[in-house]
Amino acid sequence: MATTSIWSIKNNLKQSINYIINPEKTLNEDYGEDSYNYLELSSNKDYNFKNEKTHYISCLNCSEIDPYEDMKFTKERYLKADGILAFHAYQSFKEGEISADVAHEIGVKFAEEMFGDYEVVVATHQNTNHIHNHFIINSVSYMTGKKYNNNRTNLAKLRQISDSLCEEYGLSVLDEDISYKNTYKHKVIDNDYYKVLKEDLDSVISYSVTLKQVMDRMKSLGYQCYSRNGVITIYRNGYDKVRIEKAFGNDYSKDSINERLYYSRQIVFKPLPQKSIFQEYLSKTKSHHKGIYGLYLYYCYLLKIFPKEHPKQYLPYSIRQEIKKLDSFSKQTEFMVDNKIETIEDLNNFAKNNYGEYQNLMGKRENLWKRYHRAKTEEKQTEILAEINSIQPTIKKFRKYDNFCKEIKKRSESIQNNLNNFDKDIQKEKDNSRCL
Repeated sequence: MATTSIWSIKNNLKQSINYIINPEKTLNEDYGEDSYNYLELSSNKDYNFKNEKTHYISCLNCSEIDPYEDMKFTKERYLKADGILAFHAYQSFKEGEISADVAHEIGVKFAEEMFGDYEVVVATHQNTNHIHNHFIINSVSYMTGKKYNNNRTNLAKLRQISDSLCEEYGLSVLDEDISYKNTYKHKVIDNDYYKVLKEDLDSVISYSVTLKQVMDRMKSLGYQCYSRNGVITIYRNGYDKVRIEKAFGNDYSKDSINERLYYSRQIVFKPLPQKSIFQEYLSKTKSHHKGIYGLYLYYCYLLKIFPKEHPKQYLPYSIRQEIKKLDSFSKQTEFMVDNKIETIEDLNNFAKNNYGEYQNLMGKRENLWKRYHRAKTEEKQTEILAEINSIQPTIKKFRKYDNFCKEIKKRSESIQNNLNNFDKDIQKEKDNSRCL
């Protein structure tokens, strides 16, 4: 099992990096003793400890010679050199359960998944009974310039990724605090990427008979898949790696999927008819559709939306994302109609009132969590947790409305700017035509 923690660094980033890369704590004993002093390596530009493997130290997205200078440069580039300088994360393993080699391998994978857009130094220490990893993470992303937000959602994600990797490597896992389980659960439920992946997986399982078929068909849809120690991981390049059992529940364990596939083998599959789906549909329908809907079906047939072969077709992921955007626009339109929002002033007033109520409930929930952690009996914790769960739907509604308001306002301003630019272009054309 691995315990995790993370805290902010507000001063002396270089000292924090030097602490975790201490040669005495990170020495690879299988490689042999080395007399160099890492803290003086900045003058030797040809040295590369990662290739020589003398010490369990790796750098992601930054120089292995002087990661501090790279982190400093990123901050200056995005004009974000003040405030929180970095974050120091910690991952400690059960005594005697893991070797330094495997611990460092897990640490690097953990950093890649959790902090992919940030510069990170990973160091594995062996100076205690519990082998443990240290991570120094630049607070500013080298890709986007955004600052890392160490909120409850990211903390839940940090613990989930650490646990998932431990399971992949056959290590024991702690039973995490229920509050963080719920936080990660809501993150998954609200995330379009996870929703689409789950839909694709359920669909593929429904017409497959072996686990290999499931994996191959998911790969044909553009996913990467692998299984290690009974843990199935599916993901798209550039997106989160999803350990499906951890994300979607016990029904998606390897054994549960194999059971679902076993029962699917009992179903007698009928061969596909030679007729088109449209013709098959008409032959089974007692009364044919007429009018506009009948014309719609006829056009669908002409456009070959009802294919003669391979009736089960998948839209590319990018198109499905665009469709979800259209669905979002539709919901936002309904939201404006329901709340009688007709002008930008109406939108601003609604957003202000909604955000005030949202902040009040968030404050109430924060106080309830404090009471939950101070509670001395399980009965009292259950009572407080029930109260927290009772206000969650309202918080979710306020948060959704707040996002709607921000998106509508941003899009309205963009449309207005485009219209203004269009008017200017028209005026320029008129002026040029007069000159001619």
